[in-house]
Amino acid sequence: MPFLSSRRAAMQGLAAALALAGLAACTATPPAPTYPDIRFGGADSLPIRALRVDVASSYVPSFAPPNVEHLMPVSPERMARQWAVDRLQPVRDGRAVAHFTILDARVTETKLKVKAGLRGAFTDEPSERYDATLRARFSLDDPARGYSGNVETVVNHSLTVQEGASINDREKAWYELVKKLSENFDRAMTANIRQYMSEALAR
Repeated sequence: MPFLSSRRAAMQGLAAALALAGLAACTATPPAPTYPDIRFGGADSLPIRALRVDVASSYVPSFAPPNVEHLMPVSPERMARQWAVDRLQPVRDGRAVAHFTILDARVTETKLKVKAGLRGAFTDEPSERYDATLRARFSLDDPARGYSGNVETVVNHSLTVQEGASINDREKAWYELVKKLSENFDRAMTANIRQYMSEALAR
């Protein structure tokens, strides 16, 4: 009997240990996903009649609330720099230098009101809204051809995040926000350059 009691106690201890391990596995935070750069491939590159295209940013992030762009997997500024690299293709024509300058690349967070009390306990509501803005200028001065032109483009996009969203959920939403902003910017800036700076494009 003492042997059976000891064995039973050992089995109970093992079962308890396995249960605790299973609970820990269920409550462990899932690994953070990684997000690739937002790229702009395809046939829509713009052949610029310039020796090169200089890319710069005059936007200075505050690194403080309500701004959150510095916390995002891919910020609007990083996306805009990649757009310039992928889309603006200098054809090494002449000695002119084109300029692409990021003027604004902010994302701000606004806290939203949610229901309190018993009614709010059974509903998931949007608790934050994120508003993204991207404004950039493209310019080219070519005295040899007697040409000078510039365009500015500004686009915006917003989304909300549900109450109780995890860090991973929030970062995924931020990435989708910048991806949508990139689509808006790509269409608008490409159209503006083609319409207002056609002389800057190689034939």
